[in-house]
Amino acid sequence: MNEAEGKTMIEQLGKYRIDGILGKGSMGVVYKAFDPGIERVVALKTIRKEMFSEREQADLIGRFKNEAQAAGRLAHPNIVTVYDYGEDAESAYIAMEFVEGTPLDALMQPGRADSVQRALAWMGDLLHGLDYAHARGVVHRDIKPGNLLVTVGAQVKISDFGVARIESSTLTQAGSMIGTPSYMSPEQFRGEAVDGRSDVFSSGIVLYQLLTGTRPFTGSTTIVMQQILNEHPAPPSTVLPALGTRFDAVLARALAKSPAERFPTARAFHEALLAAAGADGHDPDATRLGDSDRTLLAAGLPAFDAARAHASTGTLPGATMGGSEIVTLTPWKREAFPEVETLLARQIGPMARFLLKKVADKADSLDALGALLLPHIPSELGRQQFQEALVLVGKKLESSGTGSGVVRTPTLMRTGSGIGTRPGQAALQAAADVDQPFADAAAVKLVNLIGPIGRVVAKRAMKSTADRQEFLQLLASHIDNAGERTRFLAEMSVP
Repeated sequence: MNEAEGKTMIEQLGKYRIDGILGKGSMGVVYKAFDPGIERVVALKTIRKEMFSEREQADLIGRFKNEAQAAGRLAHPNIVTVYDYGEDAESAYIAMEFVEGTPLDALMQPGRADSVQRALAWMGDLLHGLDYAHARGVVHRDIKPGNLLVTVGAQVKISDFGVARIESSTLTQAGSMIGTPSYMSPEQFRGEAVDGRSDVFSSGIVLYQLLTGTRPFTGSTTIVMQQILNEHPAPPSTVLPALGTRFDAVLARALAKSPAERFPTARAFHEALLAAAGADGHDPDATRLGDSDRTLLAAGLPAFDAARAHASTGTLPGATMGGSEIVTLTPWKREAFPEVETLLARQIGPMARFLLKKVADKADSLDALGALLLPHIPSELGRQQFQEALVLVGKKLESSGTGSGVVRTPTLMRTGSGIGTRPGQAALQAAADVDQPFADAAAVKLVNLIGPIGRVVAKRAMKSTADRQEFLQLLASHIDNAGERTRFLAEMSVP
């Protein structure tokens, strides 16, 4: 809480003592408060009446009260508990469970998938909570990462039933469109009455994002609406090949356009998800983890940021094995490993971090590191992309003065079905130079994928290199979606 907030913050609301501000929205403030009657810390969500006309107040306050009535009937470990509803002359407020946690969207990094185990655990919590609510006639209507709180024990709690309505003819009104566009179901966009299968659709989008690192529907609200109503997203296996195809059918059903074609309940969705996860012979039920195992899944910063945070210590985060073994990082490794991990994760998924840790001490140069990692990339195209990206990493290391480790005479090495060169050497030697027409054409394609900043990116890349393939790799590094990145390189590469 800053000084300005401290001067204007109220001290009391109803029976609750106000201790701080947790957040501010367009309609009101969320306070950290204390209930002196039972000595309990709570979160107070408020609506300031003065911000709305009398007619608007009636609708919003009515919906707000419905939230308290609906969510107040729900007592489940995966749902934020609602304790009380109240009003005074200036505000309406709801007293809720105070959760020490982080919204899921704050733990997500664009283009970076979570581990399957973590995704299963979080989806299990979400679907258990929804199944409980749906059985009691309550539909959330706005399931999205920002409304899912991850506790310090890695448990998901569904928050903000602010758009939830009791599922009945008196409260569910056709023609009302409530939700967040990127996570809304087709029937929400059409303004139709919804039931629990709408939350199933939204949960499918969350799962897709956890598994692949990208949302299935992206763009402006108009574009997203058209996609959700008319287009089927790419199977997750095409976005992140390391996943395999085991989750493709589950997500296709969860994201079906017609509610009748989706899973009938959140429980059925969860059971299908566990069955798909168990197809590889492993125990898929991450929702049955004990407290100690849950702690291992506890949410922190994404791995890329964690690696940067630990750079000054000279150790690789997560490198302790058996409580004793620690991988020591030399300066070039400290600088290169976060980016190398990200590049490798695009090809093999979350196992990238563990593989990098395994080979870290065996590599005395970036070239040697590439030679150790390449055999683990299953596709020829993936190996080529990884090699070319490592060339750029090496150039960055050289330009920063860090260097890329021990330099050796280049040698040919086999990379599966073809023969390539060691990373940082001849992979790009045959590329043509960049001319202005080529740069302009690439910029146009990039703008279509990442917006107007694409022209700036292309201009800077042209100043950095005259090599056509290197130029394309610099541009492609700004495209988060793996499928779009691959198509961009394929369309623009020199024959």
